[in-house]
Amino acid sequence: MTEKFNPKTLFDNIDFLIKNQNRKIGEVENEAGVSAGYISRTSKDGGSRPGIDFIMKIAHVLHVSIDTLLKVDISSLTPTERYLISFLEKLEQDTTHDLLNWDRLTAESLNNIDTDQNGNTDHPLFELHSYSVPGETGYPEEVSRVLFPSHSFGIHTEIHGDCFDLRMKNGAYLHLMDVSDYRNTSNGPDSFAKEIWMSMPGQASQYLCSDYEHSKLVDFIDNLYAAVVENTKHPKVKQEFRYIIDSFMKDDNEDDPPKFTDEIPF
Repeated sequence: MTEKFNPKTLFDNIDFLIKNQNRKIGEVENEAGVSAGYISRTSKDGGSRPGIDFIMKIAHVLHVSIDTLLKVDISSLTPTERYLISFLEKLEQDTTHDLLNWDRLTAESLNNIDTDQNGNTDHPLFELHSYSVPGETGYPEEVSRVLFPSHSFGIHTEIHGDCFDLRMKNGAYLHLMDVSDYRNTSNGPDSFAKEIWMSMPGQASQYLCSDYEHSKLVDFIDNLYAAVVENTKHPKVKQEFRYIIDSFMKDDNEDDPPKFTDEIPF
């Protein structure tokens, strides 16, 4: 972990967080288990490389993840970007620990979504779009197509790889989308993006972030996507079935007594 990081980024972040949290550097050093003046001395000594123990402790003391401390210029982040990084890191951590139930949606299924008789789709990010394209006669023709108008490529979006949905509180869903620009046939890096959206019943979908172009959240989004892909390869057991298995493991094979309520059955 310490082989590729930039010590200047680390100590700039430490300095920013100490000031931003109105902490005293001596107190922070004491909580991190280093001698007084250690941070100042090490940051000025270009040949010094702080050990992993210090990095782990200082990250804990300053309430920040190690990845953020080492990889991101925190002072350049907006409050919303810092908020989203914390969200992405928790998503990755919970996914790695098998605490979240992601649903995988293939590119083929998403690129072939149909509409009902009213022109609506069963996915909150996809909609029927009509637009003009040059016809054989040279005049534009009106074409209708179900598509996901992504933040990166607009109506020129095609689903590139597996996408994932996560059911959250109050019927909300988190959508992890792997998209491409179908106009760009060079397949360069600017042709692809991973975007994160949220949807809620009765509300317009909310774009959160992407790894497109020069996003400061690239590493966090890509790490989350990799974690989700790996996690969905593993077997899953629903909570109601876990209860049955857990009961069996405790040698409890008796049916539970029926639950009675005060409701009148008619």
